[in-house]
Amino acid sequence: MTTKITYLLSLLLILPVAAVAAAAGNPDVVASRIATVTVYADRAQVTRQASVELHSATNRYAIEHLPGWIDAESLRVALDPPTAGQIVDVSVQVQHLAQASEEAVRKANAAVAEIADEIGAIADEERTLQEEISRMDALRALAIDRVPREIAVGELKTKTLADTMTLISDTVRRDRQQLRQLVKRRRELEPLLGQRQRELASLHERSHLQESTVLVEASGNGRAQLRITYLTPGATWEPVGELRVTKGGTLVSVQQFAQVVQTTGEDWSGAVLAFSTQRPDDVLDVPRAHGLMLDKSGAGLGDVVSKLAASFSQAQSVYAAENASIAKHKGHAWSESLARQAEAQNRALESFLHIQGRGTTAHFIALAERTVRPDGKAVRVPIANGEFAAQPKIVAVPEVSLNAVRVADLRNGGQAPILPGKAALYVDGAFVGSSELEFAAPGEAFSVFLGVHDSLKIERSLDKKMSALRRSGKRTEMELSFVVSMENLGDQPLVVELSERIPVAQSEQIEVSDVETPYKIKPDAQGLVRWTQTLPPRSKVAVRLGYTLEYPSDFVTRARSMDAQRPHRPSPGAAPPARARKLYEQIDALEHAL
Repeated sequence: MTTKITYLLSLLLILPVAAVAAAAGNPDVVASRIATVTVYADRAQVTRQASVELHSATNRYAIEHLPGWIDAESLRVALDPPTAGQIVDVSVQVQHLAQASEEAVRKANAAVAEIADEIGAIADEERTLQEEISRMDALRALAIDRVPREIAVGELKTKTLADTMTLISDTVRRDRQQLRQLVKRRRELEPLLGQRQRELASLHERSHLQESTVLVEASGNGRAQLRITYLTPGATWEPVGELRVTKGGTLVSVQQFAQVVQTTGEDWSGAVLAFSTQRPDDVLDVPRAHGLMLDKSGAGLGDVVSKLAASFSQAQSVYAAENASIAKHKGHAWSESLARQAEAQNRALESFLHIQGRGTTAHFIALAERTVRPDGKAVRVPIANGEFAAQPKIVAVPEVSLNAVRVADLRNGGQAPILPGKAALYVDGAFVGSSELEFAAPGEAFSVFLGVHDSLKIERSLDKKMSALRRSGKRTEMELSFVVSMENLGDQPLVVELSERIPVAQSEQIEVSDVETPYKIKPDAQGLVRWTQTLPPRSKVAVRLGYTLEYPSDFVTRARSMDAQRPHRPSPGAAPPARARKLYEQIDALEHAL
């Protein structure tokens, strides 16, 4: 606990608490680049670096053109090396981007209209030429049509006909040449029109947006790196994976990726990327400790950390408002990108909350450099990989599914945890479908689904000859016998782990008796029967499962009526859970089958 409080104090003591510096003169504008980015479920921590020349007298430096929604209270500033000097003061200025003047808008509109008018003139000229070509074609057809009649009456003049045909051909040839030139000019103008339209939209967009400038006062001696770190909304990531199975399923390669999406307004190019399942808000979950004073005003640690939480909420509000304005100019596609990012963010928050429920978090450094643009498009960044020896097995639950599946039991022998999420499944280099990874800490055992086993055919049927339905007054007796058959279609022996279920009476109204199980295996307390079946190549095996149910004759009717009267109130916004088939529904289906 002492270590955590010490860390908190060291963090908070360097937070900005002053307004704009009072030093005289305009600040030196310094160029900065994004060096590192740590992405969380609902935000990113960005670190920028800028080279500065320090002097013994205090100088002011400005890092300009940062997004208007950065969280000012999260700002940290340091010098590298620390011995180069000291930070005197830090502040953040937020201002609207330069308003577009009437003259600028007039010129932009005129530039768009100029190109649009020229393209319109081209379209008019194309129509005129096409009409002239059509008239020439009609004239040629008329001239050719009159030739037989004029020959008959002796009025054909060969020279006149030749001149007419030449005139028509020359006119059409010239018109088609002009059309080709017009098409070429249109191709040149259309990209230029798009560019000028974007410039005009940008003028309108910039007048509604804000940007931040970080002002730093520092003193020292010589050249140093100015390092500024801040939190920004508009970023999220979620884990995805790849499972590659080789050597007959005995070796499984697990590759993990961070699928990152960001609309922070900053281009993450050339930055070192990191990804964390921790919630930055967790650092705020400390008891109010008034004994830990940061200044003479009496503000305790709880007051300050509450201020931090409120500050990021404000940054999120600005981000939402700004992007609503951007969407008006970028159109429906931008709104869809923001919606997809929000969906991914919600999935990440839920998934990472589950991980934290295990009392752990995970932090990954990207294994390769990736550029992540602020365009809302997902980028996959590799974060971990490992190869694990596997113990493959074939598992089947015929009552639930007639598919036998491959499953591998693994142990995470790496230093990084396996994160939950979807994983593409490859077997011997071929893509065969999708699987799902579960969380596994280093050293923890876990299982993975490796696809359906195609050479094992399973059937499960009700043997009506060995089954019966008998009603006697207020009681009904149903004798059931099921046959489970397994056929190995391949040329290799198979060992299959199977599970079946015998009903367990949870009410005095229902009795279960005359239980028959494969190989007389005793069911467990939940009624599950598990056994291992060996199938030689090209062989077929059948086993029998049976029991007798006795219950009130009106059981199905009463249970359905009670179920209909019971209120169903799912949580607001929650997806409906997969509904298990109720006992009365199973009994009703079996009665109809018999």
